[in-house]
Amino acid sequence: MRSLVLFNNRSGVGKTTLTFNIAHMAARSGLQTVVLDVDPQSDISSIFLGEEKLAGIWEQEERVPGGTVAGCVDPVRRGTGDVLDPSLIQVADDLWLLPGHLSLSRFEQTLAEEWPGSSSKERALDVTASLDLLANKAAAAVEADWVMIDVGPGLGALSRAALLACDDVIIPLAPDFFSLQSLKDIGPALQEWRRDWRAVRERHAGGRAPKNLPGHLFSPLGYVVQQDLARGNRPAVGSESWVEQIPSVFHEYVLEESFSRGIDEDLRCLAQLRHYASLVPLAQIARKPMFDLKRADGIGSGQLQTVAKFRTELEALVQKIAGPVG
Repeated sequence: MRSLVLFNNRSGVGKTTLTFNIAHMAARSGLQTVVLDVDPQSDISSIFLGEEKLAGIWEQEERVPGGTVAGCVDPVRRGTGDVLDPSLIQVADDLWLLPGHLSLSRFEQTLAEEWPGSSSKERALDVTASLDLLANKAAAAVEADWVMIDVGPGLGALSRAALLACDDVIIPLAPDFFSLQSLKDIGPALQEWRRDWRAVRERHAGGRAPKNLPGHLFSPLGYVVQQDLARGNRPAVGSESWVEQIPSVFHEYVLEESFSRGIDEDLRCLAQLRHYASLVPLAQIARKPMFDLKRADGIGSGQLQTVAKFRTELEALVQKIAGPVG
């Protein structure tokens, strides 16, 4: 099983929309895929299920826990038990979801309190590794090839615990100043978290078996740039200067290496997607991936080519993610 996350400490860069569409495309490609919604706002759960169905799941969770991420880890949060077996929802062929819940935000404080003691207390280790254990349980339940974890923006304890369950990190970016700044924040944070977790595992090499702790290093796989406006295969003129700076900033702050070539030569650039803002609301209403939209979903004849183009770009992106990079 391979676990990955699209991560950015900034909102509005298409992280959840991309996760939803990549998960569908991965499933179409024959990969058994599970999505865990670790964002308390539960946006991706709402996209998959709709508000009414999600509300029903939340009501049932109060009686029979295990139907959401929050319900599965709640015994760990309260210190009354272990991570529960998840009740996954099949949302498409070869695609399953474990929905999120607003109450997961309460787990943030527990994670923050226990992390400083994670090198010495078994309780702290159980809390810190709970999302990794949940991801493993979800993967085992359906023999998943991929587990995709959707997290909220920010560099808090909940995001850090979610990344501990991931092999690879993909950073979605917009062609603007704020995305460049986010790279300068994300890179050092990832390096610090990996360094701290390695130290935790090394301290327990002679005691509690390290194999019981997450072994993922949430390595940066690359980045995806969503252009402001489609203009052929190039970004809008106003954003070109920002796009040109992304490769060097990504390599310097995230990979700690120098890179002086352009984005078209950067193997860490997994995709430069055109802007598909006009398709997003239609896809959310239809609760289907953007590459499946048809006239019946409200798209005009002029958008059929846009849908086909997005399908082609997404297929190429999933192939890049599935294969080696660099």
